[in-house]
Amino acid sequence: MKDKVSLVNKVPVKCGPSCYDHRVPPDFGNGGFISQVKSFFAKLFDTADWPARWHCGNWSDFHGWLYILSDIAIWAAYFAIPFLLFRIISKRKDIPFPKILWLFIGFILLCGTTHLLDAIIFWWPAYRLSALVRLFTAIISVFTVFALYRLLPMIYRLRTLDELEAEIEERKRAEEQSRHQQVLTKAAEDLMAKKDEFMSIASHELKTPITTVKASLQVLERILAQNDELAVIAPFVHRSSKQINKLTSLIDELLDVTRIQAGQLQLHKEDFNIMKMAAECVEQCQSVDGMHHVTIQGDENLTVFADYNRIDQVLCNFLTNAFKYSPEHTLVEVNISPVDNGKIKLSVADRGIGIPDDKKDNIFDRFFRVENTSHKYSGIGLGLYISSQIIAAHGGQIGVTDNGANGTIFWFII
Repeated sequence: MKDKVSLVNKVPVKCGPSCYDHRVPPDFGNGGFISQVKSFFAKLFDTADWPARWHCGNWSDFHGWLYILSDIAIWAAYFAIPFLLFRIISKRKDIPFPKILWLFIGFILLCGTTHLLDAIIFWWPAYRLSALVRLFTAIISVFTVFALYRLLPMIYRLRTLDELEAEIEERKRAEEQSRHQQVLTKAAEDLMAKKDEFMSIASHELKTPITTVKASLQVLERILAQNDELAVIAPFVHRSSKQINKLTSLIDELLDVTRIQAGQLQLHKEDFNIMKMAAECVEQCQSVDGMHHVTIQGDENLTVFADYNRIDQVLCNFLTNAFKYSPEHTLVEVNISPVDNGKIKLSVADRGIGIPDDKKDNIFDRFFRVENTSHKYSGIGLGLYISSQIIAAHGGQIGVTDNGANGTIFWFII
């Protein structure tokens, strides 16, 4: 093939392996750099200093068109990729790290432009424009690398598709369990509401006939006391009277729960000697039980401002539990002492079977009974619940602790 010849600055030159001899490093002395920069931008689109690439070097048609078509194909792909990325960003607003995608779009567009110019230079030798585009490409490439490096920790933390699917499944299971729990809770609430309704109806409906029966038994007891000939039936009347008293106490508890649930638990507060009240309560409870020794310790002059009957009810409940769950002829201790802010603490300690630690948190719940005692001892699990509500209505505290290795201490502060 013949050597290709072109004009550079209107001087015929032969283009071959090297058109000019350049020294390394370049010489920018004596203001040459500034001068060259000004000249560069002044002649940005001027192509007179170079021949077209077709005419610079010994290009065969196959080699030249292979170069050109490859650059055009790369340019087409580089322009298609940003277009697709732009569509992704436009359609999916939730895509992570959108800013880095915009940098990629700019970087890929400029890379594609360099390949397009490389192909055009075969006819239009715009080497200055090509160099400027490459500078912009280099700048945005560096920024992209820096931005991507800063995002690496967040990218590493991105969860895989399997992890996301596992999380979705876990959430589905949690939601299903939550729905199941809600169904159980609703069923429990409905059951409790039905219990409350039953208690309200039963207590009110039973109150009148029980009162009538109790009054009749009291009349019979007075008659028996005056007639020795009827002594043979006296034990049966006394036994019936005792059971009626238990039934009356149960109905009173049901009525108290009904009032508490309706927010109608009323207090009639007054100042009274709590030691005297405790002594009377102990005497009353022992008259029914008579199998335990009870001691009372405390200042005999302690007074409290509270509802006498309700506090008596709480203490009576504590004593009844102590008698019920401790062996016969054991000691039950009632202790009354002043605490901070003018309050008084009353406790009842027994030497009974105790309460497991895992049951203490629920001991004051409505209808709660410890499993291993529910069949052996009578009761429906309302006494301590009512006691806790009475103390709460007084703005006090109630609790239970162990009494050493054996036994329990129930206490309240008001």
